[in-house]
Amino acid sequence: MRKRLSYANITATLALVFAMSGGAMAANSYLINSTKQINPKVLKKLTGKPGKNGIAGANGATGPSGATGATGATGATGAAGVEGKEGKQGAVGSFETALASGKTETGAWGAGFTAPGSGNAYFATATFPIPLPAGLNSEHVLYVSGSSATHCSGAGHAEAGYLCVYGNDSINVNSPSSSNIFNGEAAGPPGIGIQGFTIRLSSTSGGETLLTGSYAVTAP
Repeated sequence: MRKRLSYANITATLALVFAMSGGAMAANSYLINSTKQINPKVLKKLTGKPGKNGIAGANGATGPSGATGATGATGATGAAGVEGKEGKQGAVGSFETALASGKTETGAWGAGFTAPGSGNAYFATATFPIPLPAGLNSEHVLYVSGSSATHCSGAGHAEAGYLCVYGNDSINVNSPSSSNIFNGEAAGPPGIGIQGFTIRLSSTSGGETLLTGSYAVTAP
């Protein structure tokens, strides 16, 4: 039996078509603005695999050196170290009991006092650091009033077997001679012993007197 088309049937059919097409259009135009709107299973499939690491780039040029920094504060003093062990005692050294032949020793001498007048005598004595091997006779004992003399080339020097007594600063004192130098260890003629010498001085006038000098003696 053939159905009849009517306005109502046509209207209902068009409404159905528009409803279906309108729903499809709405579905095609749906806006996704968050991954939360996507099913996790679907999102996992949509996520790609991590890419391979890229090739490292070339090193850049070295930059200029920076300015020198300020000097830091001085650090605190460290604790004292542990004291080291005491060293072994060294061997007993030898001491010369007599000046070796050809060796020279030197020293200083001098004396002064306030003289009551002229011609007042007084004495100066000098001791050798190392005794001589033997005393020297008067011919080998010389007083040098200048800078040098025979057998005495200058302060600090004496030929082998000679004592040279050099004068220096002088105030109100007569210049002594070689005969004024003698052995002070015992009475005897002019000359010296092994320990040193004594020199006789005298004032030129009353008042302060002074005479100083040096000596050099060389063992024969």
